[in-house]
Amino acid sequence: MALRCAFALLKQDAEGKEFIERIVKRVHALSYHIRTYFWLDFQQLNCIYRYKTEEYSNTAVNKFNVIPDSIPDWLFDFMPIRGGYFIGNVSPARMDFRWFALGNFFTVLSSLATPEQSTAVMDLIEERWEELVGEMPLKIAYPAIEGREWQIVTGCDPKNTRWSYHNGGSWPG
Repeated sequence: MALRCAFALLKQDAEGKEFIERIVKRVHALSYHIRTYFWLDFQQLNCIYRYKTEEYSNTAVNKFNVIPDSIPDWLFDFMPIRGGYFIGNVSPARMDFRWFALGNFFTVLSSLATPEQSTAVMDLIEERWEELVGEMPLKIAYPAIEGREWQIVTGCDPKNTRWSYHNGGSWPG
């Protein structure tokens, strides 16, 4: 969003030309990276599930060497046929498949998502209304982490218990 705002504020003259070119180049690269590596829908989930591991080349399909067994069980029930979202993180051998409302909304609002991806994010919210909204305001993250994973990630911080504000909780009303 900051890059798009800077683009809008810069004068379209010789003085601002170099900055505008840099902004356009950076927005293009950022959009490509987010749209390609962070997007998850049913089709992409099927691709990840069939990934081969230990591929190392420019032609590798599994660019981050994600291990298909790292796909959490809850995701197969959560992912609708119609809809999709931007995952929380991509790192070597692992993806954070959780839904983060703020990241998805900023991606849509800043036009980093394609129009089709933006529609798919809204479709996912509609399809998974009970899990993401239910009777409360929209959850920040889904699903909340718990058990051993919660202990490791938060250091047993009581402020981050399951469904609290920082761990899958709802936006304040």
